[in-house]
Amino acid sequence: MTDRDEVRRVTLVAPPTVAERIPSRRKDIDSAGSSTLQRGCEQVRPLETLLGELVELIRLGEYRTNADEGVLLDAVLGDVRCLVVELTPQRIVALSPREQQIARMVAYGRTNQAIASSLEISVWTVSTHLRRIFAKLAVSSRAEMVAHLLADPDIAHAIERGY
Repeated sequence: MTDRDEVRRVTLVAPPTVAERIPSRRKDIDSAGSSTLQRGCEQVRPLETLLGELVELIRLGEYRTNADEGVLLDAVLGDVRCLVVELTPQRIVALSPREQQIARMVAYGRTNQAIASSLEISVWTVSTHLRRIFAKLAVSSRAEMVAHLLADPDIAHAIERGY
């Protein structure tokens, strides 16, 4: 354990098993005559066992956490590592249609002068659009902007297809 790791003690109540939550009135029978429901429960049992062991580790406080890195729980059970991390929601960035157009042109490698000529606007206006795009995406270079845009599947397909 590092200096930044801390141990949290949490009291949890074990959830009901899958078999306990399934209504007994369901009788889905397959061609072999065995219940589909029973087969599903058998496939889930190893996971239920693992989760039961994890609950016990949490009760005993035998796990690590690191708030600085968003790690809520880090525990090893046999050959399985259970890692629960807190994800920060991604910021939704809305570029205007003109900003999207300029960003795509930058992705194709056009210079500010070439963009200005093809859109019939001034180079100053192109620079202003790029500054606003950089601020919205929290990037500091054209290459970083393109990498950020290519990571977004909604925008990446438009850049790759030449829209």
